[in-house]
Order: sequence, then structure tokens, then C-alpha cells
Amino acid sequence: MILNNNIFVAFGSEKVASKVAAMLKTGGLFPGVVCHTGSSLLARLNQFDEGVIVCGTRFKDTVLLDVIDYIPDYFHIVAVGTMDTLDDLPNNRVFKLTIPLNRTDLICSVSMLLNLNNHRALIHNQFRTENEEMIIQQAKGVLIHKYHMTEEQAHRYMQTKSMNTGEKMINIARLILS
Repeated sequence: MILNNNIFVAFGSEKVASKVAAMLKTGGLFPGVVCHTGSSLLARLNQFDEGVIVCGTRFKDTVLLDVIDYIPDYFHIVAVGTMDTLDDLPNNRVFKLTIPLNRTDLICSVSMLLNLNNHRALIHNQFRTENEEMIIQQAKGVLIHKYHMTEEQAHRYMQTKSMNTGEKMINIARLILS
């Protein structure tokens, strides 16, 4: 069994969440996170650099439309719902699947989005030199030592700063080291 920690299943109904997780498992995709509230989903996302979120349009505490702006862009969102509820969601952020949910469509969609993440990471890492990678690791070390961050938190911090400023991560790392 391969656990895909970066697959999130989030539905307001525990029964629906379990069914969707089971559907994914039949396709060899094992979600690392299953939750039922928007707040727990957002809290868990902070622990990952990227991933695929399979969710409904409503959670126990809120609706997807209210939390979508807080989901980082490097997470793909697969929303499951009726045509009416999906129409309100932004097309540029959300991959939409209507109910009744087709197992094959779900598995193919999630697999495709995971492959996009893997491809993006491969391309990104191909353009970094060994020296640049070493500088980034040193900057992470500074954040870990000085600010008591975990390696994941340090990476996420640098990545967020890079995205917010439009600077490459190597430039953020150099700033941290200077």
C-alpha cells in the first residue's frame, strides 16, 4: 500500500468522505488526510507543499467558496457536487465533477493532477544547480536554527515568500543568508 499523503478528502458528511476515500483506494490512491470541516482542511494543508484536494462544496463549518481563497495555488482542487453548486466555483481554480460521481473519472482526475505536481517538481529541480540547492539548504538551516522551524516549515516559508514576491527561491535563500 502506498499512502499518498498529499491527497486530501474533505466532505461535510463522514459517510460521503469514507465512500470517496474508498473509491480512490480502488484505484491505488490512498488519501493521507480525511476531514470534515473547512478549518481542519486548511490546518492540514499547512503541513504540505502541494497536493490534490477532493472535496464537496459544503463542510460541517463552512462552504468551499468561503475557504477557496485560503487554499494555496499549488494545491489542485477537485470539487464534487451538483451542477448548480459547482457553477458558483471559479473555473480557474477548481476541477469539477458532478454527482453521481463516476469512480473512473475521480481516479483519472486525481491521478492526472498528482502527475502534474510531479512533473512540475521535476522541471523545477532540473533548473537548479547543485550550488543553488546547497544555498537553499543552508538558508533552511538558518530558519531551522534561528526560528526553531521544522524543515518543512522552513521550506514552506521560503516557498511562500518566493510566490508572494515573484522572486526565485534561490534569491529568497540568498536574502536569508545575507
